[in-house]
Amino acid sequence: MAVLPFSNETNDVDGPQRVRKVFIALLPTRGYNPLSWEEVDHILQTEFGITEGGQLGSVAPAELARALHVDGLFYGNVITFVDFPFGFGRKRTVKTSFKLVEPLNNELLWEDVRSWTTPEIHLSAQEAREAVKRQILERQLEKMNDTFLLDESRIVVQRALLNLPLAK
Repeated sequence: MAVLPFSNETNDVDGPQRVRKVFIALLPTRGYNPLSWEEVDHILQTEFGITEGGQLGSVAPAELARALHVDGLFYGNVITFVDFPFGFGRKRTVKTSFKLVEPLNNELLWEDVRSWTTPEIHLSAQEAREAVKRQILERQLEKMNDTFLLDESRIVVQRALLNLPLAK
C-alpha cells in the first residue's frame, strides 16, 4: 500500500504532510503495511516529477501503483487545517477526506470525510486576555516543534480509520 501525498485546500503548507504522517503511522492498526512516505515521495519525484498531492491527477493510478510496486493507493485531501483564536474563544479545526483506490481498475474501495474541532471558550474579558497570549505562544511553539494541530489530526485519522475495512 502507498499513502500518496495529500492535496491541500488550506493556507497551511505543512498540514497535508502532518495528517499524512499520522495516517501512515496509524494504518497498521487496520492491518495495512504502508510504504514509508520518504520512499513514496522519492519514487514519485524521480519517476513522475510529482512533489505534491495536487499533481497526482496527471498520472493514472495504475502507473503510480506499478512504479511503487503496490496493490492499493490511499489518497487524501486536507480541506481545513486552522487554529483560529477569536478573543473569547478559539477553534482548532482539521477536516480531511481519504480514499483507497484499487489501481488496476481505478475502483474506489473506501472513502471517508472527517473533521474535528477543539473549541476553547472564555467567559470573562480577563480570561480572554490571558488566553490570547497563551494561544499565540502555543501556536508558535507547536509550529517550531512540528506538532501544530497534531492532536486534532490524530483524532480525524483515528475516526476515519474506524470505517476502513480490515486488511486481509
